[in-house]
Amino acid sequence: MSRVARKQQKNLIQVVASQRMWRLFELAKKEFAEHPERSDRYVQLIRNISMRNRMSIPREIKRRICKHCYSFLVPGSNARYRLKEGYIVVSCNCCGKEMRYPYKRLKNRI
Repeated sequence: MSRVARKQQKNLIQVVASQRMWRLFELAKKEFAEHPERSDRYVQLIRNISMRNRMSIPREIKRRICKHCYSFLVPGSNARYRLKEGYIVVSCNCCGKEMRYPYKRLKNRI
């Protein structure tokens, strides 16, 4: 197999893996209300796909996963979101850990 064909095959595998991660994320959102344990299983599958293919989980998905217990986070149900000085603080109600994500404040226009 030539170098170009190998590169194309790797790109195709990463595209398929990304599509699978997004599909599992959508299923986790849909199933959380009735089967929260199933949503956590989908999160585990997302992590397995990303590790197997050596690619990072997209930011929108990663921010809805607890970094400590790997549970699917839903605001108001099992997670608490607060705004602090330049940070979004996400508290997981399953394990009690907090995660902080920076954000830029909008400048007030006078």
